[in-house]
Amino acid sequence: MEFVSISIDKEKDHDKWKKMIVDKDLGGMQLYADNDWKSQFIEDYLIKGIPRFILIDPKGNIVSSNAPRPSDKKLTELLDELKI
Repeated sequence: MEFVSISIDKEKDHDKWKKMIVDKDLGGMQLYADNDWKSQFIEDYLIKGIPRFILIDPKGNIVSSNAPRPSDKKLTELLDELKI
C-alpha cells in the first residue's frame, strides 16, 4: 500500500512546499501538479476543495473518488473489505 500526495501549490510556492515535506518528514510519495487549480488531474477528477482523498486499488482502478481521510476508521474498514 502506498500513500500519494499531490500538491497543487502555485509555482511561486514550490520551494516552500519542498521545505515543508522535509520539515514535517512527510512519508509516502509526494508529487507536484503543474498549473495549480488548473492542472489536468484537478480538472479530470472535478476536485473543488482540498484535502481530497482518492482510493485506488493495486490494479489502478478507482475504488472511491471521495475516500475517507487516512485517520478515519471508515478507511480501515474499506481497506479490510478490499483486502488491501
